[in-house]
Amino acid sequence: MTGMAQSQLTETLTELEALHHVETDVLTNLRHSALDEITELKLALCSKLEELAKSAPPEPAQRESIERIKRLAFKNRLLAVHARDAVRTILTEAGVTTARQFGSHRPMAVQDGVRVNFRT
Repeated sequence: MTGMAQSQLTETLTELEALHHVETDVLTNLRHSALDEITELKLALCSKLEELAKSAPPEPAQRESIERIKRLAFKNRLLAVHARDAVRTILTEAGVTTARQFGSHRPMAVQDGVRVNFRT
């Protein structure tokens, strides 16, 4: 594995981690247009990481960065779930809609779940 590929992998992981920090701020302040932009950037970075990992698998030194990214991604998923539930509650309590009319038509037990990937 080349030093250049490892350097690119580290750089991409750093970019992804920074993007997750920005996403946390955006989710906290509910800036919809910024969320769309972040989603596109994350998709591009994930594609880049997928390609880089083919020739340069992560080294032990990069595991710490990967773990920080996983924690940030989990935090951001929880923020997104919280925001969605808050909107659903507000609309339901205001009588604008019922919980069944809002969002997904999956059963509530499935809709409100949070997926956790324990694979490493």
